[in-house]
Amino acid sequence: MSSSPSTPRLRITVALLVVVLALVAVSERGWATSLAGVALQLAGLACIACAALGRVWASVFIAGFKDETLVRSGPYSALRHPLYLLSLLAALGIGLATRSLAIMLALVATLGTIHAAAARREDAVLHARHGAAFGDYRRAVRAFWPRRSSYEIPERLEIRPRVLWKAFLDAGSLLGYYALLVLADALQLAGVTPTWLALP
Repeated sequence: MSSSPSTPRLRITVALLVVVLALVAVSERGWATSLAGVALQLAGLACIACAALGRVWASVFIAGFKDETLVRSGPYSALRHPLYLLSLLAALGIGLATRSLAIMLALVATLGTIHAAAARREDAVLHARHGAAFGDYRRAVRAFWPRRSSYEIPERLEIRPRVLWKAFLDAGSLLGYYALLVLADALQLAGVTPTWLALP
C-alpha cells in the first residue's frame, strides 16, 4: 500500500475512532437514556450526513487536481480547507452521537489540532509550489471560516470518476461508522456489553 503525507493523520484518526467506539460500548454516558440524548444522536447524524455530502462536493473540485493546479473554485473559492472543516463537522457529529460531552470535546479538540497542523503544512506546500499565486489566494480566502460572498461555481468542470468514487466511499464510511456507533450504544444500553466507566 502506498504512503502519502496524510497517511499518519489518517491512521491516528482511525485509531481515535476505534477508541471512541470502544468507549461507547463500555461506558455509561450522561445523556444516554434521555430524550435529549436521542436529540443529540439525531443532531450527530445530521452533522455527519452534511459532512459526508460536503466532502463529496469538495472532492469534485480538488480530487486529482491538487498536485497540478491551485484550485480556487467551488468550495475552495469560499475557504482554503473545506475538507478539513467538513472533517471537523463530522467529528462534532460523531461526538454528539456518543451522547457524551467528554468524548465530544476530546474528539473535536484532538482532530481540530491534527487538522489545523495539516492545514498549515498544506499551505506551506502550496506556497512552495505556486508562489505568488498562492500568496494572493491566501490573502483573499480564509483557511477555515467561509466567505459566502466569494463562492463561485464554474460553468464546467472535469470530473475524474475513480477519484469521485473514492470520495463516495469516504462519505459512506462516515455513515457506516455512525451505524456502528449506534449499535455500540444500543448494546451498552441493553446490557450486552459491560459498563466499565461513567462519562459525562
